[in-house]
Amino acid sequence: MVKSAIDIRCNAFHYELTLPAGIELSGVEEEKALKNLFFAFGKARRLCYSLRQKYELKGSMSKSEIIKRVQELTGLNSRYVKDAYATIENLPPHATFGGLKNQRLREKGKITREEYKKRRNSIIYARGDKTKGGNLNLRIVEIADEKYLRVNIGDRKWLLLKLFIPDKYMKKYAQYLNGSHPYSVLIKRKDNDGGYDVRITIRAECALKEGSRLIALDMNKSHIDFCVMDKKHKDVVAVGKINTSELQNTRSNKREHQIKKVAHKVKNIAKHFNADVFIGKLRTSNFKSHRKANRMVHQMPHLKLRKWIKHICVKNGVRCEERSEAYTTKVGRMLSHILGLDVHKCSAIAFALKLSDFHLFKLLSVVSSNEGDGSPRGWRRRGSSPTGTAQHEKRMKCWAAMMPSFLVGGRGDGGYPETPGIRGLLFTSRLKANLPFHMVNIKIW
Repeated sequence: MVKSAIDIRCNAFHYELTLPAGIELSGVEEEKALKNLFFAFGKARRLCYSLRQKYELKGSMSKSEIIKRVQELTGLNSRYVKDAYATIENLPPHATFGGLKNQRLREKGKITREEYKKRRNSIIYARGDKTKGGNLNLRIVEIADEKYLRVNIGDRKWLLLKLFIPDKYMKKYAQYLNGSHPYSVLIKRKDNDGGYDVRITIRAECALKEGSRLIALDMNKSHIDFCVMDKKHKDVVAVGKINTSELQNTRSNKREHQIKKVAHKVKNIAKHFNADVFIGKLRTSNFKSHRKANRMVHQMPHLKLRKWIKHICVKNGVRCEERSEAYTTKVGRMLSHILGLDVHKCSAIAFALKLSDFHLFKLLSVVSSNEGDGSPRGWRRRGSSPTGTAQHEKRMKCWAAMMPSFLVGGRGDGGYPETPGIRGLLFTSRLKANLPFHMVNIKIW
């Protein structure tokens, strides 16, 4: 998500939106010309992939040289070849074009060679360009109040294919298709001559105002704990959780619908409290534990969940960003004993504190169980310093230099250094004094 400032308290956010559409061919000549373009674009993709695996990754050929070579072999213009290269750039080393399922069907003789070629060469893709009227190769034009897709087939020839876009999308996003904004177009041929699907991806822009509060989302395997905190006074306004256990138990074809429901819940909470949303980003790939825990964690759809929360929030005028939630669970365990809440809600509180006052969060994160009575940690450990390490002694001296005299010593002449974490304990005592605060429990069904 790209962000650029408009004024002091208003930012411009961009998000991608994909519109479904369809095309209609009027004759045999159009069908033949489009078939040749499908074949040429599929050949360009395979050539780019094979040359990249053989030469570019070994350093013997550059990307521009591959594009020039493929352009000579296929006869496509450079834009088509660059777009073909973009579709294969992130593919794994052993990719099967057309899909492994179709390859097995061809090996068993269940589909013909001609049908396998169609399924193997089934997409045409063109990226948008604002300087070229939105899209140069696959452009949306209007003729006699009707939409057409102008397809560049080479040699200064074009096809005008009638384009159908649902009215609910045209009423809302027609201003993005007049050439003032870039849009990408994907044409996909259905199997068994079932027609064509068109997907138009536009980059929409919306102006977002900064909220007076922030909502921190602590992501877990079966629920999302959140904390709403006032940015100015650092007061917790509300804590709660959104149950997401259905994401673990539902079928894969219904999971995305449940994810969207969760994202809408987050958006509604953020708009109710006038808060900016901050999502905790987990690295589930590094998680290693026993088999059952590994399976449950790696089955969490965190990537899709973060993607849909950001998309729906920004689309509805709510700022949303991803931030690291490292060490928030450590602080949450400590706050759990003080506040009487479960660890996950306290982790959400710690995450909100990390976002609003990182310096206080750092002081709070060094508090351990044997510092509750004010005794320095590790008094009898190695070394001559009371803390056992010169590094910790240096940190205490830095705290003494930063803190006011009435916190550092009674005489105002330096005195004893501040107990590590005392400001964090003062914060938690103030937070506990303000209890009870608003508790929210939300289900997605």
